[in-house]
Formats: sequence, structure tokens, C-alpha cells
Amino acid sequence: MKNVTLYIAASLDGFIARADGSIDWLPVPDAGGEDYGYGAFLETVDTLVMGRKTYEQVLALGPWPYADRRCVVFSGTRAGQQDERAEFIDCGIAACVRELREEAGDGVIWLVGGAEVIAGCLAGGVVDEIILTTVPVLLGEGVRLFPETTWMTRLRLAEVRSFADGLVQQRYEVVPVNVETRALAFA
Repeated sequence: MKNVTLYIAASLDGFIARADGSIDWLPVPDAGGEDYGYGAFLETVDTLVMGRKTYEQVLALGPWPYADRRCVVFSGTRAGQQDERAEFIDCGIAACVRELREEAGDGVIWLVGGAEVIAGCLAGGVVDEIILTTVPVLLGEGVRLFPETTWMTRLRLAEVRSFADGLVQQRYEVVPVNVETRALAFA
């Protein structure tokens, strides 16, 4: 079974984008410089999962960087369509990711974003690990990485790395919680 990894950066106050969706506050690695483990992570990925807004944002950044990987985009407006980069679907997020996990191969499924897709995967219990790079900036408002929820997700810290420019990367393993325990936690 494939692992599902949320690999993402957030501001210190927990935002993944400004209120208008802008990510201009994210550091841009220098060519040949520190990539915060991105290159090594990307080598393990065979499937990307993201929302339509995230997809459009990646397109706006320049040439499509994932040409040799499958890309599944959740979109109510483009469901059933396909282009040279991605297939667009509109179905239960967690159910779809469960199906992707069962496909042949051992590559990682990268849960790219956005916030709605992340929340759907966490609520559905399909995320195996979270690699979160915290950027030392306070945005004050924007798109929250983790919205307020009615469920709990337990995490186990597996690794912490700090970088010279102040970024800190934490890798967490998601601790499975059975449905009965989850239900009791909110009774």
C-alpha cells in the first residue's frame, strides 16, 4: 500500500497562503542551494493530489514541474476533464485517496494542498505522515493549514531539522485512531 504524505510549508502562525491565495512570503531556494529536502522527497513521489486552486497556482509559477508523475486534482467545476498534466475528479476526497493507495507501486502519494483537500484527507484518516516546514514569518491572516475541526488527529514526532535561514522542518507520523475511540473522544 502506498503512503500518503502531506508535505507542505506554513507560516509560524499556521497559514499556507495569504487571504488572497498569494504565497509570495515563501522563501525561494537558490539554484544549487538548500532545498529543504524537497528533491529527495520528490524522488519518492509517483502521484500528486491537490485541489483546483492549488493546481492553478502551480501552473502560474512557471513550467509544470511534475511531468513524469500522475496528478489528481479535485474540482467541482472541471470534474471528468483531463489535460496533459492532470485528471480532474469530483468525489469523496478520502475515498478517492484510499483507492489511490491501493494501486500498484510503492511510490508516495503527495498531498500537495489546499486546505480543503488536506482537511478531507485528515478527517478520512488517509494521511500517513506530515512533513511540515515552518517559515519564520507571522502573516496574521490567510488560509489556515488546519481548519477548526470536529475530529482529532494524533501525531508522533519522528524528526526535526533546522536550517541556517531559520526554517524548521518537522516530520510527524500519523497515529491511527480507531473509529470507536474517535467517537468516544467527542461524546
